[in-house]
Amino acid sequence: MLKNIPELITPDFLYALDAMGHGDCLVLADANFPAYRIARHATLVHLPCLSALQVLEAVLTLLPVDAAHANPGYVMAVSAADKAQGLKTPIWQDFEQRLKAATGRQEPLGELERFDFYDKAAQAELIVQTGERALYGNLMLYKGCL
Repeated sequence: MLKNIPELITPDFLYALDAMGHGDCLVLADANFPAYRIARHATLVHLPCLSALQVLEAVLTLLPVDAAHANPGYVMAVSAADKAQGLKTPIWQDFEQRLKAATGRQEPLGELERFDFYDKAAQAELIVQTGERALYGNLMLYKGCL
């Protein structure tokens, strides 16, 4: 047993986080994310019984977020059709609050168009598919250094 490791971080997940280097990409994916297709070159971890917020909180206790990016994290932009229907994304505010608390940064989340998000996620080192049910509940982070 190790001390101070959040219990939801599995051994494989911990190993993958540790193996990441400065600037490497981590995607916290919601339950709808096409993880098997996107993660062809990434380590894929499944945490289907946990929300993206639970996983983010645990990750932020271990992972420094890269300050070299204009935004502390990136989300998948809402499609035009969903915007037209008035879809809201309250999970983004929760992501921002947790990132601000962990990093002290005040910049908002960056938004990437759906297929740009998929393209960048396909280059990620680690994708964690959560059981998050909130639409657009995906978050991309980059590992910083200590």
